[in-house]
Amino acid sequence: MDTIISGTISVKAVLECHKRKAFELLVNPKKRSKDIGYLIAIAKKQGIPVTMSSKEEMDALAPAHGGVILRTESRKLPSLEENIPLNGLVVYISGVEDPYNLGSIARSLYAAGASLMIIQKRDWSSATSILLRSSAGAWERLPIVTIEKDEQLIRAAQIQGRSIYAAARDDGAISLFDTTLPEDVLLAIGGAMRGLSSRILYASDQHIYIPYGREFRNALDSVSAAAVFGFAWTREYGIDPLHVSSVKESE
Repeated sequence: MDTIISGTISVKAVLECHKRKAFELLVNPKKRSKDIGYLIAIAKKQGIPVTMSSKEEMDALAPAHGGVILRTESRKLPSLEENIPLNGLVVYISGVEDPYNLGSIARSLYAAGASLMIIQKRDWSSATSILLRSSAGAWERLPIVTIEKDEQLIRAAQIQGRSIYAAARDDGAISLFDTTLPEDVLLAIGGAMRGLSSRILYASDQHIYIPYGREFRNALDSVSAAAVFGFAWTREYGIDPLHVSSVKESE
């Protein structure tokens, strides 16, 4: 079944990343811009048909498209295999099912320099548009793999000798501000409602928590927690001053 990708940033991410086959680029000739011209050039270079289409025709496919729509195949996320390198910042996100939140997490982790995001296996094809828009294209750019059971993740970490740092506020947990995350680390973050499974918590090398600036007996949402932990790692290892960009993209 075809997947409809809309908006310049989302379409650009899909065309540049080559992770799925594209069938056709639809363009509203009345909405031409430098960005859309770039997308047309990429599509033609890749042999993707470019069709000029009316706003009415495009509105029927996607209510918010900004003058550009890409028809593609669905992207199937690969499963985590034991030989997939767990190098750099690898983040396991457990229990987050809302595509807006998951897209926002991918956006923060990609910006922080994460090398891999691991999520639980699920068919996300129907939420592709939301995931791409909420992540500003990072859903396509960030390497993502899936697992069916936590044991799959634990086994891969053991084989590669990777430390698991679990985001948890419990006895024995230490403040994020009082520790330095390893350069090669597997960070596990659970949803605000259910948290992490007992299997992950037991297998982790260290539990860490985000210290608050005042008394507040509630967990941060997963989007905020992922950003805090991700950029704590970036502060130690991830910033390349020659490649820092302040460009802001919006659809």
